[in-house]
Amino acid sequence: MDLKAINPKLYDMWIAQKKLGPGYFEESTDEDIKALEGEVKAELPQDYKEFLKEYSTVLARIGDGANYFTMTYQGKDVITWDATLIPWAKLTLLATRTLRKTMATDSTVGPRIPAGLVPLTIDNQSTLLIDIRDDEFGKVWYLPKIKRQTFGTNAYDWNDIGFVASSFTTFLSELDTKEELVAKYRYPVL
Repeated sequence: MDLKAINPKLYDMWIAQKKLGPGYFEESTDEDIKALEGEVKAELPQDYKEFLKEYSTVLARIGDGANYFTMTYQGKDVITWDATLIPWAKLTLLATRTLRKTMATDSTVGPRIPAGLVPLTIDNQSTLLIDIRDDEFGKVWYLPKIKRQTFGTNAYDWNDIGFVASSFTTFLSELDTKEELVAKYRYPVL
């Protein structure tokens, strides 16, 4: 994977983050990726694994970063962003263990995301999701608000998830600044 060719702005964000060192940047090892696949009992999309192995993580950069993406959400095309974007594999493993199981502090709350999706983070009570279901494999989705309730109950369902991209590589290539995306698409910002 050549991140600089896919999205030069995102590549610059990665360089800046890597220079910050521990606490802001951690490598994703083969063992970390295997642990994540073991947790979800499925193979992850190849492009996502390549990104983790070669670049590991890209977090949002306020001001001039390529933090924004388009999505189809509740029947409308919108522009939005997520501060965490793509964390390293150990953080995604933590998010997966937290959101795909019954809540540790409240046994009445089951999994907070749909089965077959891998949540990248839980940091901001929102998350990008990678699809590992056979019929939607590799697609990228976004959950703007992780609720404290079981997914699929009480108006917390697929209507709360937006479609972002058909693949992880497409998602990476389309990340841009808010200004650039608004100028290009004229979509409202969520």
